[in-house]
Amino acid sequence: MKFTSHKFVRIIFTLIILISSQLACQTLTAPAATESVPTAQLDISASPTVPADLSDEEIKAGIQSSLDTYAQAYNENNPDLLEQVVDQENKPFRRIVRSRFDEYQISSQAGGGTFSYTLNSIDKRELEYVIAHFTTAGGYKADWPFRLLNDRWVITEPTVEQVGEPVITDTEHFTFTTYPWADDVNQQIMDMMEIARTNSEAVLGQAPTEKANVKIIPIYGLSPYNPMNAIALYNKNGGATENIIEIYAPSSFAYGYYNPDVGWDGELQKTLTHEYTHMAHARVFNNAGRLSDWMSEGLAEYAAGADENLYWACDAVRSGTFIPILDERDTIYKQDLMHMYSLERDFALSYSFAHSLVTFTVENYGGLDGFWKLANELDETSDFKKAVENAFGISYEEYNQKWQEWLKQQC
Repeated sequence: MKFTSHKFVRIIFTLIILISSQLACQTLTAPAATESVPTAQLDISASPTVPADLSDEEIKAGIQSSLDTYAQAYNENNPDLLEQVVDQENKPFRRIVRSRFDEYQISSQAGGGTFSYTLNSIDKRELEYVIAHFTTAGGYKADWPFRLLNDRWVITEPTVEQVGEPVITDTEHFTFTTYPWADDVNQQIMDMMEIARTNSEAVLGQAPTEKANVKIIPIYGLSPYNPMNAIALYNKNGGATENIIEIYAPSSFAYGYYNPDVGWDGELQKTLTHEYTHMAHARVFNNAGRLSDWMSEGLAEYAAGADENLYWACDAVRSGTFIPILDERDTIYKQDLMHMYSLERDFALSYSFAHSLVTFTVENYGGLDGFWKLANELDETSDFKKAVENAFGISYEEYNQKWQEWLKQQC
């Protein structure tokens, strides 16, 4: 997952806030759709619009006020303020907002008091929604829906009934499910999935022959049990041919923030490569290393070219934060890279350490062949220390020490 799948991945909320990445997107012409099966479209013929008696300046002022309150809630760890500017009538939506808030407040990034937002522009949408385009104090951007509720502009999203009926489109490599609400970006994201497949295949050497199911969702409410911090994720809903990649549209709260130098599409392109790599890992490579969380997530980050992760791992080491490969304490819930998904804190940061460990292994122990050898030995022995000894002829302690030394050299 990314969070994955399950987020992260990406993009993941705290990591999304921090990461500044550069991406040179390739150009790839997507295969023409072989079949498109549209169902009922979004009917907005009788839909109300934003109240006509409100000027754009009044709308902007109201949204800026709500953004200020939202920032204050984060800076002061005040959930009561958060509730004032979040749509409390939309239960799935308010749950994702509160979950992200709570997770941030227990993370190592909390307590800085640096949140602030500047509204740049708005787009009026049907059904009385307004998309607010704003910039964070750190220079990141986001595009979130708002609506007027009880004389206050609240952060929200359309309901399941409002986004329109699903449309099924088949291409050579994918079966896409899209929704009319996101028609402004659906085709672009479909093309980006083809690029993701090419990127992943270029690194791994192989790609699945089976079609991948992909769902482009404009709201969290369409998949209300997804992890809270992912902009796209690989969901295993069954066997290897029944799983699905789900992608959030950029003009949604679920998508989060993006680096304007890269654009939402640049951020998302890496994430789509990450998620498709998870699918390739399962279908082509039998999910080798399945007993280790870091192997799955680190490989996906490696294939996605998320090189900025090495910086964040280095930054964490310099500040005294370190996530070990093995937590050798006598405790039930291990806080290590082998068990990333059960970390009590800094889950987002664990992606950086996982990526660094895969990169270290590839560079020092025979490329990806060495990585697969280690992964397969782990599957065979169910013991990571034995797997290192069998794969590389060295002790786990030496492997671990060399990784940490290599990581410090990258800083």
